[in-house]
Amino acid sequence: MAKKQRFTSVGDAAAFLTEDDVVKKEVEEEVENSQIVNSLLRLRVCKGVTQKELAERMGCHPSKISRMEGGNDLQLNMGDVLQYLSALGITMSLLFEDTSLPAAAQIKQHVYAIQEQLGMLVKIARQVDGDEEVITKIHAFCGDVLFDFLKRFKGRYEQLCLVSGRVTPALKGFFPYSALSAGKSENVDADCETTSCS
Repeated sequence: MAKKQRFTSVGDAAAFLTEDDVVKKEVEEEVENSQIVNSLLRLRVCKGVTQKELAERMGCHPSKISRMEGGNDLQLNMGDVLQYLSALGITMSLLFEDTSLPAAAQIKQHVYAIQEQLGMLVKIARQVDGDEEVITKIHAFCGDVLFDFLKRFKGRYEQLCLVSGRVTPALKGFFPYSALSAGKSENVDADCETTSCS
């Protein structure tokens, strides 16, 4: 019986099937340039909306939806993306990252983005104010998410300390950090080991 071949990417599979590394590079570039398109398609399918239904909502021909989903990100028009998402009842947020900034400034950008997202959670919670069942579920969910976030934050923070040469984390005495030190998660450690800090 032949041994099953395992691939870590679509590019690896393409290179194996064609025995050509040039094809691998082309496929990987196409995948890299199709992240928004793939997200749009996934959102539409998750909503259970057909291309024809979406086209009707957008007031266009279904072939336009087909072209959008069959192309890559470089072929997309921002207005079409906004209209597509609006027809699905989805809003879009953009995050601009300036990779020419010093590392400390880039880290600060990400922290502010997290803070903004947490603010959105508060806004959502306010919309359901008074519905005890929903509020109870939000509290339970937020508690789980917050604990998981703090565990992951701890792992990433320790990685940052190692990369920057700081042996003792500056947050060591901070309550959530020290509380998490008592119960280390194997999943977080494994996740940290497989993720590059560079």
